[in-house]
Amino acid sequence: MGVVRSTWRSIFHGEIVIWPAPVVGAIVALTSFLVGSKRGDVQVDIALASMAAFLFGVLLAFTIVRARERLSRVQDLVAKGNASLLSIHQMMAVFDEDRRLRVRDLIDRHLTDQIDYRLVDHHVATPSYVELTDAVYTLSPSTRPEEVVHKELVNLGIGLGEGRVLIEAATGQALSPLEWSGLLLLLLVLLGLISVLPGGTVLGALVAGVLSGTLVTLMILLRKLDLLRWHERVTIWEPTSRLFRSMGNDPYVPREVIESGRYRPTGRVRVVDYPDPYPTRTTKIITVEHLGG
Repeated sequence: MGVVRSTWRSIFHGEIVIWPAPVVGAIVALTSFLVGSKRGDVQVDIALASMAAFLFGVLLAFTIVRARERLSRVQDLVAKGNASLLSIHQMMAVFDEDRRLRVRDLIDRHLTDQIDYRLVDHHVATPSYVELTDAVYTLSPSTRPEEVVHKELVNLGIGLGEGRVLIEAATGQALSPLEWSGLLLLLLVLLGLISVLPGGTVLGALVAGVLSGTLVTLMILLRKLDLLRWHERVTIWEPTSRLFRSMGNDPYVPREVIESGRYRPTGRVRVVDYPDPYPTRTTKIITVEHLGG
């Protein structure tokens, strides 16, 4: 049952692309070949297929563009937030070691909180952000360099808070269930019409299968975009891992991310397991492992 749930979750989140599209394509091709000439009026089928393809294409193109813009905005904001955290860590060098280590630990805790939860639940990491900014704002500079740096740290903390608000606003703009229902219904109608149009020819069945697999692949792409998981390896995981190492800490990566192939870190890594289902994270288990490569 665990394997079944994991597989279904991977399909639902658009993480598996290799076999869903070919399976749907094979089903449509086989159906097309078996139906043959046992169909209704060809002109009516063509007219319906044309209308369904037009509506599906327009709606899919619009939603993909909107999802890509949303994803790009979130990725830019996350990158700016990581840059601010790194700047805070580096600028703390003018303060004494105790305060410097405390701020570094708070940055690490804030980053791990963000990783524990999905981007669409970015607001859950607010308590660790508040604790970090409180520690930065309440620093008591005693020298002129510390006073200058403290002003810059306060500005970075304010900018970090603005970025978090913008991320929360952007992540809340996911596709609604109504939009997904409309797309899926149009996809099913279009697949059904495609399967009866070739008239039982082998070449027509193959073309119908390839076309159906392509449509399913586009839907998987849209799902990955909507869940903010498109190109997350190079835009989220790799920069965050470099940020951890820049602070002298091991990268923090969930085991499910590594096992699903979304990101494969190397070297010393803090691998985290979540025994309880999302969003319960109080029982997480962190293991330091050395991954080859």
